[in-house]
Amino acid sequence: MFSTAVHYLMKYVRLSTVLVVLTVLLAGCSGGGVTDTEATPAGTTTGATTGGTTASGGLALTDADTRLRDAGSFTTAWSYSVTAADGTTSSLTQSYHIDSNANRSLQRLETTGSDSGLDIETFVADGTSYSRYGDGDQVQYVSSDQPAGVFETATGYASGYSTGLESDASFVGTETFDGVTVSRYEYDNTDAWSTYNQGTLDSTFETDETVTVTDFTVAVLVDSDNVARLTTWTLTGETESGQTVSVDWRYSVTDVGSTTVEDPDWLADAQAQSS
Repeated sequence: MFSTAVHYLMKYVRLSTVLVVLTVLLAGCSGGGVTDTEATPAGTTTGATTGGTTASGGLALTDADTRLRDAGSFTTAWSYSVTAADGTTSSLTQSYHIDSNANRSLQRLETTGSDSGLDIETFVADGTSYSRYGDGDQVQYVSSDQPAGVFETATGYASGYSTGLESDASFVGTETFDGVTVSRYEYDNTDAWSTYNQGTLDSTFETDETVTVTDFTVAVLVDSDNVARLTTWTLTGETESGQTVSVDWRYSVTDVGSTTVEDPDWLADAQAQSS
């Protein structure tokens, strides 16, 4: 079971490689300008400015750790998704439900793709960690002492992939996310990809053809505490034969102050196996 987990996690390394590329490109584009925003996004967005004008004060992000620690509980989730040249979509999603007041957490890691997926859950309570690998006849449980750094891992993406946008992001308007009023900022710079190693894109999308990037957009939703509640990166491209390919990355912070962590339905089995 553990070798299977390693196999699937290694398969998704290429997704994180693309994210690193995105971050490097963004860092190198500071001051490069922002594509004008001419339309208000669908949904509840209101008060959008035109021409890509930056809102008064611009995008300013704060370290989410203090805000989330003070809140006592929260849920974070991040995901990668790649649609390759053959039309198949592979994804990795990891979520954390944290209740710091009760010292309880539930982490879930899922992968999907052309091969069978991977599903791992880890529950922490009362100083003990329980993990479930697989399901049905293939299920396996592992218990250990409570790991350190669960909180830090859960918040590790809270602002890191929004940093660098402060001077370039364009204010679009306000909208509602997770019941909270947020300001929406966007950044669009497709031209930045023309200088990057083409081989990384080709391997990511599993094609021998050259991939031309047709769209690259970053969107950040920021609450009144300057915490990035949602960050999305979207890259779309086209192969020489006209196949559409894409990469999507998403990080969200939700249920701040209202997250509760219940015992998973498999906990009794895990405890029985470890006793």
